[in-house]
Amino acid sequence: MKQLFIFALGLASPLHVAADPASYDAQIIRSLPHEGAPFTQGLELVDHSRLIETSGAYPEGTESFIRMIDLKDGSVLQTTKSGLAGRFAEDVAPTATGWLVATYHDGKAVRFNADLSVESEVDYPIEEGWGLCRDSQEDRYFATNGTEFLMELDSETLALKRVAPVTCMGYKVPGLNELEFVADFNGKGPTVFGNLYKTRFVLGIDPSTFECTSVFDLEGFGEQDPQEEYGFHVANGIAYLPGSKTFLVTGKNWQNMFEISLEAAGNTHREKLRKKLRHFASQTASFLATGMRSQIPALPSTDVRGKLRVTRREPERAIAPDESHSPEA
Repeated sequence: MKQLFIFALGLASPLHVAADPASYDAQIIRSLPHEGAPFTQGLELVDHSRLIETSGAYPEGTESFIRMIDLKDGSVLQTTKSGLAGRFAEDVAPTATGWLVATYHDGKAVRFNADLSVESEVDYPIEEGWGLCRDSQEDRYFATNGTEFLMELDSETLALKRVAPVTCMGYKVPGLNELEFVADFNGKGPTVFGNLYKTRFVLGIDPSTFECTSVFDLEGFGEQDPQEEYGFHVANGIAYLPGSKTFLVTGKNWQNMFEISLEAAGNTHREKLRKKLRHFASQTASFLATGMRSQIPALPSTDVRGKLRVTRREPERAIAPDESHSPEA
């Protein structure tokens, strides 16, 4: 047993020595009602007065939709289910003239015009859609599929251009969900922010190296739910407001959205945050290294003929208390 234990520790060691990410305290500026408390999958700023949001078809009996929200008071301005019937909507990102919505397990994405009318359905190069954001400066998308991989996509064809693992403190980190691209975060350059599935962490990723450079958490925002470890009620949804340099955040079935500012964390909170993140990263690293993936998705393999595919086997799925009601990503 001792030899096996030492071996497992070795597997969970960092891939390389990496600097700790900058840690931030999230301070609530205001809260907004989250009308209908939907199963939020994507959140983006439209302009100075509106947000766009996507919701997945969960719980059973609900349908996916995309909607426009008033940034001032959280009221819903427009909702449509067009183009999403029978599908599980995932993250949303801007196009040059409208919006692109990824879907879960369909290998498709739906393009919407600015008025939320359906423009077209397109092939999506990732079999299992999770997070999606757009870097308008470099004209590219970034996407995730629940594994530790972050993928760069061509903005026009959506073809895969780059696939590499996200690392934090030297460990590979799976589970980045809803994504948000910030062109210049705190004067440190472009950053991809992502909710970390089944946690309250939000990670900031350098889009050139895919390394974690910043972190904050949403502990204490809304009600904590004991089933968050199974993917229910988790934090999901990040929209950056460049005018005020603040973020709007929410979660799946949360009753509120919160506008927050980020301030450099004090010593005590910084150490607590880094300790929690290091523990999470090292634990998931041991799962990845040993193949024991009962709580994280399987690794993808790149098919040179087309999609990035995820091979799933039953034991590798995240199991909720009631299997028939497991939420999607």
